[in-house]
Amino acid sequence: MVCSHCGQAGHTYRRCPTMTEEQKKEKSKQIKEEKERRIQRRREREERVRVRQERLQRIQEENKKVVYEVINMTEYEVVLYWGFNNGSTVKKFAYSGIHSTSKIHVVKGIHRIVAIPFLEVCENNSPNAIKEIELSESKEVPYVTMFNMEMKDFDGTSIVIDGDYKPKKTEIEEWKECALKSKYLLDQVIKLGGLDYDNLNPILDMVQDITVPKTCSEVDKEMAGIPSTLTNIT
Repeated sequence: MVCSHCGQAGHTYRRCPTMTEEQKKEKSKQIKEEKERRIQRRREREERVRVRQERLQRIQEENKKVVYEVINMTEYEVVLYWGFNNGSTVKKFAYSGIHSTSKIHVVKGIHRIVAIPFLEVCENNSPNAIKEIELSESKEVPYVTMFNMEMKDFDGTSIVIDGDYKPKKTEIEEWKECALKSKYLLDQVIKLGGLDYDNLNPILDMVQDITVPKTCSEVDKEMAGIPSTLTNIT
């Protein structure tokens, strides 16, 4: 062994004849502090490696595609839209039918999913929904939504849509619903042979005089709960 103080062989600094006891204590203190610094540097190095590995793992988790199951438990069609977190628009990509289950692929860390009742976003009384929706400055959707989340904040892989959706109706719309349902039910009675009954024939014969205005749209029929070209669009 070689003394770290005088450089002579055969002893360490602890037995070095050229050092005082005070110097030996100071040397021991320095060695101990240096050892502690080395341990601390190693710990910091290991912590940086751990943090870097966790960050890479989190990035990989956030950017991998996840398969979600969309379960529509309601009595109405739902349109699914996607967008980026903090984006200014959402875009249509799928429909979810009444009492149906489907699967979607989403990048969990960057995508937002919005589910909107079809009647909210029906485009010009057609069987198609609006393709793209502009969000407000506060990133709010200007329609009734049944699901609206950044998927990074969503736990699990099943999106269950089970809310009760009732479109707001004006008094005129309520009368439309009453008239359309009544006309539909009377037509069904006739189809079932109602005209063959003498006591019903005079009344049901007058049903043909009931004219549904041409301004009545397919959306009006759908909102009244009777068959229309929008029924079961999926």
